[in-house]
Amino acid sequence: MKAAVLILPGVLDISLGITLDVMNTANRLCLLAERAPLFEVTLTGTGRRRERSGSGLEVGPLARMAELATPDLVLLPGANRANRGELEDWLATRDVRKAMERVGGWIEGGAEAAASCVGTFALAQAGLLDRRVATTSWWLAPWFRERFPRVDLDMARMVVSDGPISTAGAALAQADLMLALVARHGSDELARNCARFLMLDHRVSQSQYAIASHLARQTPTLQRADRWLQSRLGEPVTLAMLAEALHMTPRTLSRHFASAVGMSPIQYVQKLRVERATQLLETGHASLESVAAQVGYADPSMLRKLLRRERGVTPRGVRQRPRSADAQA
Repeated sequence: MKAAVLILPGVLDISLGITLDVMNTANRLCLLAERAPLFEVTLTGTGRRRERSGSGLEVGPLARMAELATPDLVLLPGANRANRGELEDWLATRDVRKAMERVGGWIEGGAEAAASCVGTFALAQAGLLDRRVATTSWWLAPWFRERFPRVDLDMARMVVSDGPISTAGAALAQADLMLALVARHGSDELARNCARFLMLDHRVSQSQYAIASHLARQTPTLQRADRWLQSRLGEPVTLAMLAEALHMTPRTLSRHFASAVGMSPIQYVQKLRVERATQLLETGHASLESVAAQVGYADPSMLRKLLRRERGVTPRGVRQRPRSADAQA
């Protein structure tokens, strides 16, 4: 299939690199199996023959988008934009707007599109994600919801596909996105072999990476809620108690949480407790019963269930990770 990799100013080096590495690995494995390569890759841009990556490296030569026939697949790696101001400036550039107009035309012509990190914002700004399910970088989710209310944002999954468009989270989520595309257009076996050669783990959820407090700090109301909760994680906490502390009704408080972080107050409390418990298990030797009590659970089985649901690991698995790293060091 003809794959156009769209290089915009400030392209994230690691995102671009993993895009090309996965496609090149898939092609080599196809050749080893005496099959035709899966991808025919073209690097493209809006006009300049070369672009600068986020770290200042020169990327090119680039084919001009206007001169390309509609590809089967257009790939939009992330860009090195770390905060709202930088991202707003990037989205407002002529290059980004012009590129998205062309991508929209390609999609209408039958192309698939795939983007990760802030590339998902570029697609959403062009209206290409309206009334679709999509995902983005977990720490940008509150702003994404605010800016693009017509997009159904799913922050539980690592990769989300809806019709001809696939989206993924930040930076290395581009690897998960590329493996999903290899599986779809090649085979599951080819994707698994690519992952083995590149030593990539299979990841289905962003939940284990999200830091709940970072999301909450983006709004004054949730900042206050977070401070109140952090000081009481070992105590019984109810929605009514939190609402009273913030001088709000439970319904209003629930709306704040839903719009800002995409979860209920109780789900947020559970995430805070799992984060604190994970830290305690990784850095100390207290029993599971003691850790559970410190984060507000009299029954350690509840904490065990939450760790498995939120992090995909058991308490023993949490403890083993730092020990293994220490042993290797």
